[in-house]
Amino acid sequence: MFSTLDLAAAKQSYFKTGHGHYSPQKSEVSFELSQMTSKDRGEILEVMIADYFNRHGIESQRSDTQDYDLDAFVGGRHIRIEVKSAMKAKVTNKYVFQGIKPENFDMLFLVFVDPDNGPQVRTVSKRDVDEFTTRYTRLDQGYRMSFKDVDDGPVLTSQWDIMYNNETVKQ
Repeated sequence: MFSTLDLAAAKQSYFKTGHGHYSPQKSEVSFELSQMTSKDRGEILEVMIADYFNRHGIESQRSDTQDYDLDAFVGGRHIRIEVKSAMKAKVTNKYVFQGIKPENFDMLFLVFVDPDNGPQVRTVSKRDVDEFTTRYTRLDQGYRMSFKDVDDGPVLTSQWDIMYNNETVKQ
């Protein structure tokens, strides 16, 4: 009844008129990420962050273990990095991050996939983890945290270059 050509034409028409919570006209990167499964989106963002570090002189690679996502090496120190992403919900206008297990990482990267401004990355060092986990209830799968805004809540550090500052990482 319908072909992929029909689908492509309908999508182009739909998004051209500004419909859709995530659309290519707002942020092409966020739109592309919104079209993926949460697992695929998470793994793609892990690769993007590792690539970013490697381009900026920080040795990094995806982890072989399932306890955390990335291995990074700063000044000879091994840093375990967990990457979590969340899409902004259309109805509640919130970002919900799930499965956060502080015992498994040294640095947490939260990627807010913002429909208007593209992915926004915020970090939380191990030193700050206790501060934010006291506000949430631990579930079997880890903490579940929701934020109304990218800069809302307990995300205490905001620059990726925190990795250059060894004082922020507690062993």
